[in-house]
Amino acid sequence: MPADEAQETGEGLPNIFFEDLFLMEMRIKRVEHPYAHSQVPKNKMSHVVSNVVIEKEDGVSIVARSKFHVVEFGRDEQRYFAGKYKHHLIKAGDGYKIQMQRVDIVNADGPFEYVLQYWV
Repeated sequence: MPADEAQETGEGLPNIFFEDLFLMEMRIKRVEHPYAHSQVPKNKMSHVVSNVVIEKEDGVSIVARSKFHVVEFGRDEQRYFAGKYKHHLIKAGDGYKIQMQRVDIVNADGPFEYVLQYWV
């Protein structure tokens, strides 16, 4: 999730977050841990993905883009996120796996207390 939509890479630049699979799994474990105070009580969320477009498909990989809206409610506050996704998918067995996911949120330059990773 780059801080600027024009960014081509997250390496060495400001990002809201820039994670590989290991860091993503660590974040998920922290949020789902029974002592995760940020999730007591658990946040409620609605996540809508639409306008899915396949930009490229070659039998081995797919590049897709889409739009999303997320509404989160927790601690008596409601937050909204909207933006677009770009996914690079790789054929794996009888399906596909995410090789890369990019999230550009509309309000990337706005203030954040924290951002949980709901994007997958």
